[in-house]
Amino acid sequence: MTTASRQNQRTKKQKYWQRHIEQWSQSGLSQAAYCREHKLKIKSFTYFKSRLKKNLPVQFVQVHVEPVQAPLFLKLNIGSSFQVEIPDEFSQETLTQVLQVLRGV
Repeated sequence: MTTASRQNQRTKKQKYWQRHIEQWSQSGLSQAAYCREHKLKIKSFTYFKSRLKKNLPVQFVQVHVEPVQAPLFLKLNIGSSFQVEIPDEFSQETLTQVLQVLRGV
């Protein structure tokens, strides 16, 4: 048997077992139950599962994450009596009025 034909045979065997391992992982069955159902030797299944696991490339999945906008505000402590949280879009006129009222208290 030539090196090329051995490599081809090895590739076919890997694809065969890879297909079974993928089907098993989606089946919800135990390894033993899957092997019984498909007439596979449990020892061979376990061997190729561990062997193929070592050879599998790492696969990354792109995840879309929505940025979370933290509320932007200024926290103004006036003595120990008042605490005012001023949002970013708060108008300067309104803030001036609030501060005038607080000065009069």
